[in-house]
Amino acid sequence: MVELKNIRKYFSANGVKALNGANFNLVRGEIHALLGENGAGKSTLMQIMAGFMRPGTESIIRDLLPDRAGWTDRAGTITVDGREQRFSSPAQAMAAGIGMVRQHPHQIPGFPVWANCDIGSAKHPVPWLDRKLHRARIADMDRRLRLELPLDSPTELLTVSQSQKAAILALLLRDVRYLIFDEPTAVLSPVETAALFTIFRRLKNEGKGIVFISHKLEETLKLAGRITVLRDGKTQACLPAEGLDGKTLWEFMFGPEYASSPPAALPAAPAPGRNAAAPRGSAGRDREIPALILRRFSVTVADKPLIRSVDLTLERGKIMGITGIRDSGLETLELAVAGFLPSSGLIRLNGVDLSRGNARSFRRAGGAYLGTRNEGTNLPVRDLLIVHAHRRFQNRGFLDLKGLDGWVKSIMAAAKVPVREKAPAAAFSGGQLQRLLLTREMAESSCLLVLSEPGRGLDRRYQRRLSALLREKAAAGTGALIFSTDVEELLFLADSIAVLRDGTIAGTLEVSGSGASLQEQIQAAMVGQL
Repeated sequence: MVELKNIRKYFSANGVKALNGANFNLVRGEIHALLGENGAGKSTLMQIMAGFMRPGTESIIRDLLPDRAGWTDRAGTITVDGREQRFSSPAQAMAAGIGMVRQHPHQIPGFPVWANCDIGSAKHPVPWLDRKLHRARIADMDRRLRLELPLDSPTELLTVSQSQKAAILALLLRDVRYLIFDEPTAVLSPVETAALFTIFRRLKNEGKGIVFISHKLEETLKLAGRITVLRDGKTQACLPAEGLDGKTLWEFMFGPEYASSPPAALPAAPAPGRNAAAPRGSAGRDREIPALILRRFSVTVADKPLIRSVDLTLERGKIMGITGIRDSGLETLELAVAGFLPSSGLIRLNGVDLSRGNARSFRRAGGAYLGTRNEGTNLPVRDLLIVHAHRRFQNRGFLDLKGLDGWVKSIMAAAKVPVREKAPAAAFSGGQLQRLLLTREMAESSCLLVLSEPGRGLDRRYQRRLSALLREKAAAGTGALIFSTDVEELLFLADSIAVLRDGTIAGTLEVSGSGASLQEQIQAAMVGQL
């Protein structure tokens, strides 16, 4: 059993008390879910358990201290199989039997999958002397767990789902007994999610302890044996999943007053500065002009699924979802529409021909975009939030710093995260950062909003807020195009859903009435059974 008692974590540089006496335990042969709203401390607690962080006060001075001295302000204890541990690195945690699979596991490019899994796991000092033996050992474990990994393919060709499976295989090769998964299903399709949960159950039956962080209450109640809830860095409850319902969990996560919390309004988009050109957004444009038109739209890029002659029209004020399995071309189409990939055919945004355009011309025509690959988290969050707005605070070559600071604070207030504009983005939880970036894009005066997996990492309360914000934007004349592998999310957010299969639109369905039969139709179309 792994037991964490009275764990505290304080980031002195940001003034953030991430954990304030949290408790958690995991036993072998169980699946244990960890729930909480964005910023509750879930990922921090699990990173401490996996050796990525140490409890106590995080500061530059402390990080320079020797390991033993760094534990002088002991803030909680970690016990593994009856033995107290003090982890200073993930390697030490793995040696004790604990490993963590992140949402997007890091793979070393240029290596075949089997070698990437093998690195550091072999007992022999020179493991490469017997490559065949090592590959055979890995292939045997792959077959036993039915992971079906392409062991000889380069790691850079793996899908997110395959990358997670490779990370699981790598941990098991190191004799890990307790596995941690941080939002493992956030960007997986329903088929991929079902396959991952089958692996979880198989590992549980082999005596492994599984803990996973999730915001999807329905799947949590079906999968987990026990559920621990964090709120404001403290453990609120640890309960058996059997007999629990969503309402009870919501009250533990948010408090009994969660439904009455008033939403914050989006800040008004800043007016352009004296020397800055105004974007062609929703203001002053003919609302009868479609937000987006694609005709014979095709994308052919190496190492990306192809897009073949897509025809699509998105009217102003409408929200369209686009779904499909991961290899259907979702990311390719999303990136091409936003101007990050070259394309052929016609693309017209707000009446502007972008057939020879790029990401900058997409913005200038009135487009706003948020993808899943959000870089720059080592930057101050202020820099991330002003990236598209700073030119509108220029006058005669000078920046209006006071205006910029006010803009950043208004974004943070609207996203309902602590106002700490000088903190690095990495100081915020994944859900809080997603809220900030969504608010940044929605605050733009745009005619087209393109979002990829917008609900990933969001708790139930902010998922509702996201729906309300999209409806506000639609009422103001903005068209929204939402790419997601989560059909339930699209049924909740969109007016219509187009299914992408093999690089082309296989069908479009209006969202109305009962979602159960519609969801079955969409999933059938995704795999070519409709």
